[in-house]
Amino acid sequence: MFTQEEIAVLRNSLNVIEIKGDNAQFLASLQIKLEKEYQKIEEEKIKLQKEKESSLPKEFVKNSSKKP
Repeated sequence: MFTQEEIAVLRNSLNVIEIKGDNAQFLASLQIKLEKEYQKIEEEKIKLQKEKESSLPKEFVKNSSKKP
């Protein structure tokens, strides 16, 4: 399994290479797969952060609605 950073590098590298007609569909499919995997990891990170915050006592959780 790749890290989110590795997936980002792979995804960005596909923007640099020359795409020819015979491999355009394959590369487009690969870009979509990498983007979905990146988003999946991002969603998992958010979910874990929310779970972590919900397990902490309320006074330790930052309230984003309060302004300094």
